[in-house]
Formats: sequence, structure tokens, C-alpha cells
Amino acid sequence: MTHPKVISAVSVSDGETVYLTSCDAWTGDIAVAELLGAEDFDWRLAFARRLREVTGATLVDAVVGEFGFAQLAAA
Repeated sequence: MTHPKVISAVSVSDGETVYLTSCDAWTGDIAVAELLGAEDFDWRLAFARRLREVTGATLVDAVVGEFGFAQLAAA
């Protein structure tokens, strides 16, 4: 079973960690990040890596937390 993931990157404007949302915006709040299933990993990551406002876009393990919001998976 593949665990859900979120896309994490670094904002080029302030160096902060940001997460991709389902409406193609970046947020610093992991709870607002789009939870991705395995079928979406490749194309969403390719999309994120083309965006100039961030660098280092990568997939990060996540879990569905309280109230259905994304949370980072425990290491």
C-alpha cells in the first residue's frame, strides 16, 4: 500500500518551506496541502518543478490527520 504524499518545496522569495495545494498555490500550512495518491505523484511533481516561485520540489510522506487535513508522516 502506498501512503499519500504532499509536494514540498522552498519558496525562492523567503526560503520558507511551502506545500502545493489542490488549486496550484503554495502555502506554508501543511493542513492545506493537497494529499496525493500514487496515480498523481509523477504529473503533479512535474508540474511543481516547472514553477519558478519555488525550488527543490519533492514528494513528502503524509497522512490524513484530524478532520481529513494533511499532516507530515512520522519519521
